[in-house]
Amino acid sequence: MGCGEFLVKYILFFTNLFFALAGIALIGLGVAVELRVPDVLEIFEDSQIFQLTPIGAIVIGCIVFVVAFFGCCGAIKESNCMLITYSLFMIILMVLKITLAVLIFVRQDELLANIPRWLTEAFSRNPTAFQSIESSFKCCGPTGPSSYFNLLLPESCCASTPCTPLNAYSGCNTIVTEFFETFGIAIGAVAIIVGAVELVAVVFGLCLANHARNKSRRTRY
Repeated sequence: MGCGEFLVKYILFFTNLFFALAGIALIGLGVAVELRVPDVLEIFEDSQIFQLTPIGAIVIGCIVFVVAFFGCCGAIKESNCMLITYSLFMIILMVLKITLAVLIFVRQDELLANIPRWLTEAFSRNPTAFQSIESSFKCCGPTGPSSYFNLLLPESCCASTPCTPLNAYSGCNTIVTEFFETFGIAIGAVAIIVGAVELVAVVFGLCLANHARNKSRRTRY
């Protein structure tokens, strides 16, 4: 093996190691949202993007991890079949991640602007059920303790008891909006970075596959 092929082989290997870690990061972000905000996602029933984005991040993260592991094996073994299959999967994943990132960044402002309205409507329908959101996000009412129009607030509004406007958290509108804004930016940024690196990996994978095919031909003559 020449110096060029050696470099391509191990660059591809370590690139896929990066992909495996990025896949774990996407899974972690998706799981973090799914575990923390199930009650909030029920409020966002009018927006399938809010409900499906965490699940999409988990699914794509799992696929990225599996394909990256497949790519590592193909690079080390220099298997033409594995490398071609890996490159095809990487192209599909690259398109999916870029689509996910574009969808998030294009629709994010519109969706974030609707969060205060959704939270206010949920609070108006059932203030008691709204306390689960307050507990999850450490916030109080849609706009703060003034949402309850009394001096004694539910325990979910404060870190200590008795819970009064003096020691209450700030409003959920701002806190929940900031959380989903940060989550969207993180998912979109990871998707774009991984997609860009995947393009390089596809080129390296095809180059190494071509080298493996030529090497296999030479051994037959």
